[in-house]
Amino acid sequence: MKNEIPTVDFTRKNGLIRRLNGGNLGPQLTRGNIDNGQSVTDFAELEVPITRLHDAPLGNPGMRLVDTQHIFGNFRADAQNPDNYYFIATDDYLRAIRAAGSEIFFRLGTSIEHTANNYFAFPPQDFEKWAEVCVNIIRHYNEGWNNGFSWNIVYWEIWNEPDVVKQMWNSSMEEYCRLYEVAARKIKARFPNVKVGGPVLSYVHPGGNDTLARIFLEYCRDHQVPLDFFSWHRYASDMQELSVEPTLVRGVLDEYGFTETELHLNEWHYWIGGFSKPAYFDPVDGLPGINAAAFATAILTAWQDTPLTMGYHYTIGQLSNAWGAWNNWGERLKLFYTLKAFALTARCKERVVSTSDDINVQILAGIGPDGKRAVLVSNFKSNRKEIELQLKGAENTRFSLVRIDLDHDWEESECSTDARGTVKLPGAGTGLSCVILLQER
Repeated sequence: MKNEIPTVDFTRKNGLIRRLNGGNLGPQLTRGNIDNGQSVTDFAELEVPITRLHDAPLGNPGMRLVDTQHIFGNFRADAQNPDNYYFIATDDYLRAIRAAGSEIFFRLGTSIEHTANNYFAFPPQDFEKWAEVCVNIIRHYNEGWNNGFSWNIVYWEIWNEPDVVKQMWNSSMEEYCRLYEVAARKIKARFPNVKVGGPVLSYVHPGGNDTLARIFLEYCRDHQVPLDFFSWHRYASDMQELSVEPTLVRGVLDEYGFTETELHLNEWHYWIGGFSKPAYFDPVDGLPGINAAAFATAILTAWQDTPLTMGYHYTIGQLSNAWGAWNNWGERLKLFYTLKAFALTARCKERVVSTSDDINVQILAGIGPDGKRAVLVSNFKSNRKEIELQLKGAENTRFSLVRIDLDHDWEESECSTDARGTVKLPGAGTGLSCVILLQER
């Protein structure tokens, strides 16, 4: 059966393009000036709306950043004495993120431990005192306490992946629920206008193994614990799987009465097979490969009509040679270019109707305030060597074409639609993916 021609109809409006391109980790402190260094200006090009801080020490080795034990190093010390807190490195890290134009999503807790022994991945000795420390961290960033700031950071998350025993949480889900309750109540009592949430599970799998999510939701419902947002993680290589997950998770929350709770999928990435060294860095299917880069914009497009509040790619900020938009030397990877394509498309924020009968060919199109039009085509493993596209309302129109694929990072050329609004775009061969941005001149 022949595939229908993907279509964009510039005469039919479809709401606004949603900037769901949040991320994990900000500009590295080891690269350039805090306010306008190269990593900050590079990061700013991606127009990341919000940055989650989990694993910040892993991306900035040797620095005391973000994690509760790095800010309040001696848990036996007086939690109300400002002298017992170390904020300077985290202050600089957050300042760099803000200088790049991104808001902050602050994870309270510890980073993952890939170590022989566990040092911090276990429940705090005293839940009440730990919550007091969290309150003082919020005071520092939102109320100026201890030479702090008035940054109005809204999102505060309790811990990370309590279902990952050993590396993140050496206890039960029930114990996590108790920590969450103590911290959430104390934070909301002191700061009613911030948003607090969890349980930051490594997966939910609605309709499958979602037992831990249900334990948490039942606990919050029965104990009337504040839950402004529900957060979880998902690594996948299947468009259908990841694109429908926000809707499925919404159904689980609604079942427990959390109909107004926001949905934050705050770790996600293209994930295929294992992580042997060759696959890890494979230019096609590895974490920094073209398929991962094309998958990113395809999913950001597919999520436009879901109940997802925000997605956070793990990572955007640099973490090893593979996870983010840059390698260890600050060189741009394929992900940088596709995320930049999404950001430029989103500037044309008035979304228009687009159709595609192939889930692996995702189309996002919009019109800007000045009438400029943009079309982002994410061709993820469709194996089409050419994509014919019809642009209704843009007949006989000249565009600039930006090609991003295995062999091209950001190759610009020109193209024009014919009298019927049809244009033929380069596709990709078997096993390759291609993302193309059309931007009217």
